[in-house]
Amino acid sequence: MAFYTIFVAPDLPAEARRRARQAGPSSVYSRAEQQALLCSAGFVGITERDVTDEFMHFQRKLIEANDRHADAIRKSTGPEAFDQRLAARQASLSAIKAGLLRRSLFVAERPG
Repeated sequence: MAFYTIFVAPDLPAEARRRARQAGPSSVYSRAEQQALLCSAGFVGITERDVTDEFMHFQRKLIEANDRHADAIRKSTGPEAFDQRLAARQASLSAIKAGLLRRSLFVAERPG
């Protein structure tokens, strides 16, 4: 099995974890670390490839594209929805830069 996931960086103080949860996607929060979740599900041979830098680059490019096409996007989604999405993307980028959110590729196998 292989999958990408966005998650709260491990070992953060409570306030930083709260900020990361607010800035990340709705499914970002878990008290367990990704490796532990895979182990508890019976997976072995678990590897992780950190792709947080690429994630940060993508967020920057998405914000830039939204800025370039703001008028058209506002017309199609409405100004409130546009402003909310842009604010969420900016919060996410800020959390990534601060080391609060990470993105990794996990690869794991079922035993046998």
